[in-house]
Amino acid sequence: MSRENYLVDRIDRRREAPKAKAERTARAMTIRMEARKLLTAANDYEPDERAAFLGDVLDVVAEQLHPLIGRVEAATAFNSRAADICAAFKLGSAVKNAAAEQAFAKLTRAANDGGEG
Repeated sequence: MSRENYLVDRIDRRREAPKAKAERTARAMTIRMEARKLLTAANDYEPDERAAFLGDVLDVVAEQLHPLIGRVEAATAFNSRAADICAAFKLGSAVKNAAAEQAFAKLTRAANDGGEG
């Protein structure tokens, strides 16, 4: 499937009938379960070997994915997954930074008000 066909297909999905959407969703779930089954077969490996295996899987996926949907789209897909993984780390950091900024603002306000605050 060329990049153009992939993009046209995504646009056409917005117009499809509910039955077609349900069939596509069921097929996507089947594919997802097949992928999960293949990757969980590596659970027998030691943790460091499993990490190496999954890293190699990422490499193979990248080399197989970009000819199908395009380099930019493949990179965007990988970036999206990475952002999902890192979201918890970023959120904790953002909350800490916001709390620090609020505490600093209170101190600054108190100092500017002559100690009243």
